Amino acid sequence: MKAGGEWLEYDHNFDNSGTGIITLYVVSSLEGWPDIMFQAFDFTGPLKGPTYNGSKGFLVYFVIFILVGSFFLLNFFIGVLFLEYNKAQKEEQKGYSDNDLNW
Repeated sequence: MKAGGEWLEYDHNFDNSGTGIITLYVVSSLEGWPDIMFQAFDFTGPLKGPTYNGSKGFLVYFVIFILVGSFFLLNFFIGVLFLEYNKAQKEEQKGYSDNDLNW
């Protein structure tokens, strides 16, 4: 360390399973995913310093992960909520028709 600096890890990285899962969770939430993607672009290898756009293959990984992980799973989640809402609405309407007969 002739210049007096030291290598620091990014907050979100794929160095081990735990931080990798947390990083993928952050990416799937779509908050700050471009920063993580650009950090992954600069990856060159273990114990090597980053180089600008050293691993462009990560672009495909992030695009596929965001499309599959975020949009499709989010649509499935919204679909389940919609079905449950319709089910509750039908039960509520059924309850109102029973109460109308009691009057």
